[in-house]
Amino acid sequence: MGISLITELPFGFTVFCLLVGAAYSYLLYRKEQLMMDLPKWQSRLMSGARFTLVSLLCFLLLGPMLRVVSREVEKPIVVLALDASKSIINRKDSVDVIEKYKTSIEKVASRLGGNYDVKLLSFGDHVRDNFDFSFSDKETDFSGLYKDLDTKFANRNVGAIVIASDGLYNEGSNPVYGPDRLKVPVYTIAFGDTTIRKDIVISKVTANKMAFLGNNFPIEVWIDARQAAASSLTLNVSEDTAKLFSRSISVSGNNFHTSVPLFLDAKKKGIHHYVVAITQLDGEVTYTNNVRDFFVEVVENKQKILIVSAAPNPDESAIKNAIEVSPNYEVSITSPSDFTGRINDYSLVVLHGLPSQRVDAVSLLQKVKAARIPMWFILGANTTVSDFNNVRAGMQVADNRGSLNDMQAVPAVNFSLFTMSDDLLKQIDEWPPLKGPFGIYSSNGNAYTLFNQKLGAVVTKQPLLSFADADGVKYAVLAGEGLWKWRLADFSSNGSHDRSNELISKIVQYLSAKENRSPFRVIVKNSFKENEALVIDAELYNQSEQPVNEPEAHLTIFNAKGDQFPYVFSRTENTYSLNVGQFSVGNYRYKAEVKLGDKLYVQQGEFSVNALQMEISNTVANHQLLYALSQKSGAISILPGDEDKLINALKSREDLKPVSFTRKKLEDLVNLPWVFFLLILLLTIEWFIRKRAGSY
Repeated sequence: MGISLITELPFGFTVFCLLVGAAYSYLLYRKEQLMMDLPKWQSRLMSGARFTLVSLLCFLLLGPMLRVVSREVEKPIVVLALDASKSIINRKDSVDVIEKYKTSIEKVASRLGGNYDVKLLSFGDHVRDNFDFSFSDKETDFSGLYKDLDTKFANRNVGAIVIASDGLYNEGSNPVYGPDRLKVPVYTIAFGDTTIRKDIVISKVTANKMAFLGNNFPIEVWIDARQAAASSLTLNVSEDTAKLFSRSISVSGNNFHTSVPLFLDAKKKGIHHYVVAITQLDGEVTYTNNVRDFFVEVVENKQKILIVSAAPNPDESAIKNAIEVSPNYEVSITSPSDFTGRINDYSLVVLHGLPSQRVDAVSLLQKVKAARIPMWFILGANTTVSDFNNVRAGMQVADNRGSLNDMQAVPAVNFSLFTMSDDLLKQIDEWPPLKGPFGIYSSNGNAYTLFNQKLGAVVTKQPLLSFADADGVKYAVLAGEGLWKWRLADFSSNGSHDRSNELISKIVQYLSAKENRSPFRVIVKNSFKENEALVIDAELYNQSEQPVNEPEAHLTIFNAKGDQFPYVFSRTENTYSLNVGQFSVGNYRYKAEVKLGDKLYVQQGEFSVNALQMEISNTVANHQLLYALSQKSGAISILPGDEDKLINALKSREDLKPVSFTRKKLEDLVNLPWVFFLLILLLTIEWFIRKRAGSY
């Protein structure tokens, strides 16, 4: 360790500090009668204390800092990650299995603790520190584990990763291709049983989340039967106590697969809870996968969305595919010259590259505006900026020069029209930039900005995506085209289009929703996963249409049995929010109340909590995947009981070595406690001697 003293000003100024201290002490005590009466050592002590005090105070004005250079050694980090999902113990002898796996992973952790810095994690539907031997997670997401490791241990001396799992995953991308960016060997401990035992499984139920009143809707049930040849099964579908469908199935082999298509009638509006069950046979390894729940919301009609483009472009398909993930919407794509339908049939019109002098869309725009239909403008190479500014959609573009500019998205603050997931907001600034008209962008006073523009490395306050309400008509403006690039980037990073779909669908849902003019509005999804926290937002507006949250707002949730769960909303900046945690699977109703002045406002609705049954659908471990994962990174896969083989393999690696590095630290001298106490001591010495001599 090396310690040196540096100053912000030239160190030679220290001479002046000493001169100031000497001059101050001399002028103070040169004619002091007290100095004549005191013993010489006391007078010198007082004079020296004053000299040191003043000199030190002047020296501190030079900004002195201590520079400490130390050398540190970091052990190689070995991460032990335990799969804490339910599939690990999906067996009748689960108690013995837990003890066996606990002994295995803890043995590895204890044996490696001396030579390595061992980090313990559990993963499933989320990642947390330390081992979780409850094995209760409803999903298995290796991708989430990789992202967490990348965040926590970036630029650290990570030597190896050890994953204890059964190789079954049901969320995220294929685990074999995930850890490449970590660039460390991935060892695996293969938990679970690969023996194929007698089991009847409802492996999948495919059904739309939404159906339309008066129609029938399709369902497909996938059934696996293992080691159950010549068995006779019965498949039943029911709602509450009513049996809606039944079919007999004959098992023709020990590895039997079949699917059963069926149709149900949507007779009543609302959320319906259906149960699919199949016969339980003696000797099955588990009965939990013989039953499946699913929910279908029955709505009155389908909303139509119209996409009108100045020219064909890939954004059309990107928007259409994202919207039609929900069966509640029907999307049509056209050009201004080809449109012949009734504009009043549509709930939202998306205008891509319009208005434009290249195509005549004046008549269509007039019809849309006259029908007071919400509009979403997407600006691009075909947009005529001056004509767009005349629409007054909440965003204006000044100083346009006819060229295009790259605009990256950055989340804005205080956006309150709807909520976006944290995953989306964290990733949006990593997606490719959109290309829109060059210019200076601004929003009017009542516009809400979701994303601002990032131009190069500069984050601006210019809006990229904003929403406005003019004369009762809702508008959205996206300042650039290229949404198809966002969908590709989303799939590349996450193995799905979930986040880009979420963004587009939230925009469409807000714009196409029938306007709720009630002063009290409740914002809640109609469907939640059983491992997802229920978050419910609310807004309250006064007579001036200003958001307020001074009155206390209450919420009561009712389950199917009629049990009540009362809550009080928390206040945010100017709205309400409530996180009630996780609820069990089922249908629920809610009733929200708030009193503003002498008026009581009430909002009611319903939602469902859907079961996650993916962890119980497969009882056969996938050790081949774990072997491929380890082999790809130059590591090995072992079974419980072979821990010594794993430990020896780790200790024999020459690349798992401690890393020595130099750490430099600068600390202001004025912030050190001993400097403060030294100044107090000098003042105390002088004061004590003078007081004792009767000076003051």
